[in-house]
Amino acid sequence: MPVLLFQIALVVILIHAVYSAIQSAQGQNWFEFAYRLAVGVAALWFLLQHL
Repeated sequence: MPVLLFQIALVVILIHAVYSAIQSAQGQNWFEFAYRLAVGVAALWFLLQHL
């Protein structure tokens, strides 16, 4: 059960990071865009490690 909750949390983090990155890219805030993409990549990496 805790592993499933961890995976759900990672999916939520990944979706939020991608959505925020798209929003910050439209506002020409490239540092925020890169930061959000890095968070998304880290969440995806953790998610793929636990599958």
